[in-house]
Amino acid sequence: MNIYDLAREAGVSIATASKALNGRRDVNEQTRLRVMEVAQRLNYHPSHLARGLARRRTENIGVVFQRRFHTPLFTKPFYSKVLEGMEMEVTSRNYNLLLSVIPGDEPGAPLHLPKLVREKNADGLVLLGEMPAPLLKEVFERRIPSVVVDFFSAKLPAHYILSDSRGGAAAVVRHLAALKHKRLAFVQSPAGDFGYLERQAGFEAACKELKLDGQVWVVGAGEDFEPSILKRLQGKDRPTALVACNDFHALATLRVARGLGLKVPQDLSVAGFDDIDEAAERGLTTVKVDKAAMGLKAIQTVFRLMEPPISAGGREELPVELVARATTGPAGKG
Repeated sequence: MNIYDLAREAGVSIATASKALNGRRDVNEQTRLRVMEVAQRLNYHPSHLARGLARRRTENIGVVFQRRFHTPLFTKPFYSKVLEGMEMEVTSRNYNLLLSVIPGDEPGAPLHLPKLVREKNADGLVLLGEMPAPLLKEVFERRIPSVVVDFFSAKLPAHYILSDSRGGAAAVVRHLAALKHKRLAFVQSPAGDFGYLERQAGFEAACKELKLDGQVWVVGAGEDFEPSILKRLQGKDRPTALVACNDFHALATLRVARGLGLKVPQDLSVAGFDDIDEAAERGLTTVKVDKAAMGLKAIQTVFRLMEPPISAGGREELPVELVARATTGPAGKG
């Protein structure tokens, strides 16, 4: 069955049937109900392709990731939750979500726009995580409604959805200061991602404000991480509390500390950032980032940009929340 059959059965024109199905206000309620009743009775489902062609839209939203450390970002717990928020909002709007991964760490790999962008198979884009500046620039030059999530570049006037990384890190420092900690360290990833650098900046600013000894440890990546932390924790004047740039680093630090016989939090307090599922399971103090809300907001912003007038770029930071658990406690106890 097609819309021509539906219109004939309902006794209306094809245009009226289409308007009724799409909830247009210029169709009276009685007519709309009649068309909907016929559609339900005859099990009519509008053609996604035909509807998209009529509206000059693909009814697809593209999500572009960069592969980092040989792994697509959407496999990470943080970004999988962001994707959940996107999927819920896209589904509620009867659109499709298309994922595309670009190479990020293969030596000599060509950097080019994903096929879905080049062939205009998406009405809007979400660019997720750290992105090469040339690729971002090319996307923006094509004037595709686009939103960048969890990354920011002052050189590119785009729409950015972020979490309050600086504020979250500062909240952890204040929490530890209230527990009488005076020597703190920030465990930083060598990757130097935008969000991690923001968290470091929030940590350093809060330590300076509260007159605390705040060190920054740039630790090894992958298999080198735990040996790097092990060496630092064996020092006599080690900090009494550590703040990690993410929960993965914080949980790995807990393993090393306990392997050394350090009691947590009596000998060493540890806090992370993001509040992934494992953080709650392990009782880790952390900063909760509403990852699903970031995804939802990104899709809402893309749809807003798809309708004229297109607003100028901007930076929106979603609030975060300190979640104090068992891995932080008073300094110098036990």
